[in-house]
Formats: sequence, structure tokens, C-alpha cells
Amino acid sequence: MPSYSQKPKTQDFRFHSGIEALPDAALILSPELIIISGNKKAQRLLGVRFPEDVGRNIEQLLVDPVFSEYLTQDNFESPCLITSPINDELQLEISVMAFGSERVILMSRAIAKYHRMKKMRREFVANVSHELKTPLTVVRGYVEMIQETDHALDPHWQKVFGTIEGQVSRMERLVEQLLSLSKVENNRDDDDMSPVDMPVLIENLVEDAKWLNQEKKHEIRTDIIQDVGVFGIETELKSACANLISNAIAYTPAGGVINVYWQRDGDKLVFSVKDNGDGIKADKLNRLTERFYRVDKSRSRDTGGSGLGLAIVKHVLLHHKAELIISSVWGEGSEFAIYFDEGTAC
Repeated sequence: MPSYSQKPKTQDFRFHSGIEALPDAALILSPELIIISGNKKAQRLLGVRFPEDVGRNIEQLLVDPVFSEYLTQDNFESPCLITSPINDELQLEISVMAFGSERVILMSRAIAKYHRMKKMRREFVANVSHELKTPLTVVRGYVEMIQETDHALDPHWQKVFGTIEGQVSRMERLVEQLLSLSKVENNRDDDDMSPVDMPVLIENLVEDAKWLNQEKKHEIRTDIIQDVGVFGIETELKSACANLISNAIAYTPAGGVINVYWQRDGDKLVFSVKDNGDGIKADKLNRLTERFYRVDKSRSRDTGGSGLGLAIVKHVLLHHKAELIISSVWGEGSEFAIYFDEGTAC
């Protein structure tokens, strides 16, 4: 590898115009982490001076044990969080990646504003959802009062108020899921965790599903090991498991088979829901946990789907350090499985 202990060659400055246009602070480094070039944002966030600091090792400027440890690892897929060397109140997200064959690029951005915006979005969604509950309740009350009147409505108005009631129910489900998602996103207190009896929780959910599933007459089978639970938040785990079961019911044709499992798999504990429905095309699988994403929008309107169920599941599992694995064969069915580490068992 070439040495860059001296000032960089003239051709290295050809990168300057490109990195100046980047939205984040950027430094071009040699493989030995010697500073070659950078943009003005790097001066403001990292305190790098040009041309004075060109030729210096980046670790001489970013003196932080967390950053030093980050540089010694082989995997740079995840960013590193450090305090700005020029502002103790500013937290920086640092990413390092290859740039061409003999260059390394270090990217940095202040994340306080980013996290503040995320918090504002979560609070806005939670507040709006909460405020929507009251008017929806009022509308439902008046609709039901009109439908139960002694004076029978003619068929036209019966259809109109039936449609209104259906849409109010759909909005209420959406509001409830938005509130659930906001609660899960904001809940990061491990003190709320306690032993959860997963066999009992799952069996109760299956019994509820059978009672609510009389119209489509699915055959719901179970294979549940007993006396093995996990350490977690019961309300969140119940929400995650219920979402997977309800999805299977919603998207499996009448008379289909749904299998619900709670089993050991090597050093993991697995909750899974498997159906013999239509399945999901491979190019759709990666987007399933995006909020409001629906594979078939017209079909979701019929089932009342909001596209939030799997987003809720994803956030619950992040909190419990668990993983969602989705497998599907188009035309044959799907399986949604939650894998818990054996260390969470109780």
C-alpha cells in the first residue's frame, strides 16, 4: 500500500468537488487512515482543518476509545456513535467504507436532530390517533342509533349506513394499530420485562381465533411445547403473535389449514404460523415489515388490513432481540416464524 505521510498528490484533489456535494461530513482517507481530503462539513462536525491536517492519521483527531475499537473490527456494516471532538453536546454517527481501490471514505452526521424528528413523528402519530378515537366513537354511536330505530330504513339507506359502519370499523382498527405501534416504538424500558408463559398465551390466542373464525371455517392446528416461556413484555409479545395469527386467517381462503407452533429449534425457541394460502411472491418478501405496505391493496381493503401489523411485530422483536423469518412459496402458502434466543427462555 502507498504511504500518505506527506501531503497528497495533486490528482487526489479531483475527489474534492464530489465529496463537497455530499449531504454529510466526509473525509477521504488512505488505507492507513491518513487524511487526504474532505469537505467543509467535516470541518464543522469533526474539527478537521484543511490543509493543516492533511497527512495526519484520523485517530490523532478523533481520540475516542469507541472509535478506536470500531476501527479494529472487520465488519463496518453498522455505524459507530461518538461524541463530537469539538462539541460535547453533539453526538455523531460515523461510517467507514471502501472508496475505490486505494481509498477509504469516512462519513459523519449529527444524529440529535434526526432522533428529535423521529420522536416528534412518533408523538404526532400517537396524539393524532388518540384524538381520532373520540369522533369515531361518536359517529359509530349515531350510526348504530339510526340502524336500531323502530322505523325501518328503505334498502338504499340501509346500504348507506352499513357502508358507513364498515368504514368506521376500519378506521377504528387503524387507529388502534397506530396507537399500538407508537407504544411499542416508545417502549424501551427493560424494567417492564418479566417471565411470559408463552404456551398459555398462544393457546388463548388460538381459542380466540377459532371463535372469531367461524365464517371462514379454517382448520387451526397447534403443536405447542409446555412449560417453556420467555423473558419479555407480555402485552407486546401477545400483540406480535396475534398479528401473525390474524394475518394467516385474513389471507388464507375459506376451509384452509393454519398451523401454529411453539417449539425448540436447536438453540432457539420458535413461534411460527404456517398457512396453505396463496403465498407471497419472492420480490415482495423484503418489504412486508414496512409500515402501510400491503402486497395486494385491493384485497387488503376487503380484509380490513392496514399494513401496520408486521411493522408492529418488527418493533416488538427488536425490543426482545428476536428475529422474524418469513418464507413463502407462491401458490402454496407462507410461514412467519419468530426466533427467540435460548437465553431468553424461562
